[in-house]
Amino acid sequence: MTAFFDSFDKFTDLSKQGMEPVRNFTTAYVDAFEKIARKNYALAGDMVEFAVSQARLPLEIDEPKALMERQIEASKAFAELLTERAGEYVELGNELKDSTTTMLDKDFVEPVKKAAKAATKKAA
Repeated sequence: MTAFFDSFDKFTDLSKQGMEPVRNFTTAYVDAFEKIARKNYALAGDMVEFAVSQARLPLEIDEPKALMERQIEASKAFAELLTERAGEYVELGNELKDSTTTMLDKDFVEPVKKAAKAATKKAA
């Protein structure tokens, strides 16, 4: 009976080892999803703030020329904010690409290369 439990323990250990890369990938996926969702949430907040401020301007300013100047000023500031946000998305994309590439190399490519090398030695 001890041999059965030893075999079962080995099977369990091998299963854990086999699932570790999948678990790592899932963790990376969830982290990436959260980062992207939070960026999108911040961007949506910026858009709401801009839209509300633009809607309020005619209520706050009676003079057409002053209104137009404030709208242009606010639009330029919003465009700069969007440019900044776009840069943040690029940085996030590069960060996610680098971390995913490193993880895939470590958890998938290297084990496949080791297995191929071992198979080549065994065949020889």
